[in-house]
Amino acid sequence: MKKKITLMILALVAVVLNTGCIQEKTVIPVSVITGKIVVPEGKVATGVKVRVAGEGTYAFANEKGVYEIEMRKEGRFLLMARGVDFDINYVWVDTELEKTVSAPDIKLNSKIVGEAIWMANLIDYPDAKEFSVKSINPVWGTQVEKMYDDGTHGDSLSGDGIYTLRKDNLVSGYQQYKIVAGGKESNDPNSEQTLNGNSTLYIPESALKTVTGYITSAASTNVYASVKVATNKGARSAFLNSAGQYNFAVQGNGTEYLVFRSHNFDVKAIPIDLSKVTTLDNGPTQIEAKVAKRVKMICIKSEFSDAVGSPVVMGDFNNWRQDQMFDDGTYGDEVANDGIYTRVYDNVTYAGSSTLKYHFCVNGTDTVRDPYEEGNDGTYSTVTMQF
Repeated sequence: MKKKITLMILALVAVVLNTGCIQEKTVIPVSVITGKIVVPEGKVATGVKVRVAGEGTYAFANEKGVYEIEMRKEGRFLLMARGVDFDINYVWVDTELEKTVSAPDIKLNSKIVGEAIWMANLIDYPDAKEFSVKSINPVWGTQVEKMYDDGTHGDSLSGDGIYTLRKDNLVSGYQQYKIVAGGKESNDPNSEQTLNGNSTLYIPESALKTVTGYITSAASTNVYASVKVATNKGARSAFLNSAGQYNFAVQGNGTEYLVFRSHNFDVKAIPIDLSKVTTLDNGPTQIEAKVAKRVKMICIKSEFSDAVGSPVVMGDFNNWRQDQMFDDGTYGDEVANDGIYTRVYDNVTYAGSSTLKYHFCVNGTDTVRDPYEEGNDGTYSTVTMQF
């Protein structure tokens, strides 16, 4: 009986060997990349996407910021990391097959309110010689903006094949865009998400900040309580107290503007830097009382997303002529290149009412009312001139 069983087992083994039912498993050599996402204290790296440029391979960081990627070839690879709460960044890593390598930590900075950064590289786009970002919705004043690999505009290292654009004064919310590589538009392989067929990046909203200060004037009679301070195209405004003091809630992260306006004083605008503070003591601001037959106009170009060139002002007092406004220290402009365009008229001979009508043109085509207007008649902004 035992002999019979032994013969049956041997026969079965012979059948298996002859038919190839038992085969050796094919082993594909891989290289394993491990790494860590480092984020600011109090932030969590969970869900940050780490992508191998040019390969389409990616992984997500866990709650400790750790990720692991398998590669079926060896070499030098560019790892791009992006998360909805953080600016994009990258590291390089060298791999060998059948080895586990540790990539350098990828350090991500928290996004800044009203700002964003884009990166494109020659590995994802090997035939491109130049890169741009094209805004889709909302559309920027300059719709297509160039990316740089020269150590400027947010670029970390000149000549490394990674092109960068950092842009500020952006509208909070979802920015739809395309990458333009070598003149051809495409979606960003490092996009946070896709919306309406476009790459999309989230720009965080700002928290309220506080600006305090006071105004002064050489005028003998100071009616400071009539002065209104405003910002964000007039969306936030408040009247000063009788001592000319203000304690004002504002939004923004970077350069914003305070505009002071009154029937008794010339309009005054000043830039403020909110990038590193939650409370800003702005100190004194000198304003000038209106004088006879003098009119001062200001326009903050950056507050108009479709602004092109220098703004112009037109009014009944200049016979609706298109007069260029200036940010070069001339024509009444106080500080050159501060973003505040100005036009001052002296010895105005307009024979009509002391209430003058005007509007601006900022894009070469359409007219807009002054967002910081002293008043309006429903169609035009108005300003009171002293006689």
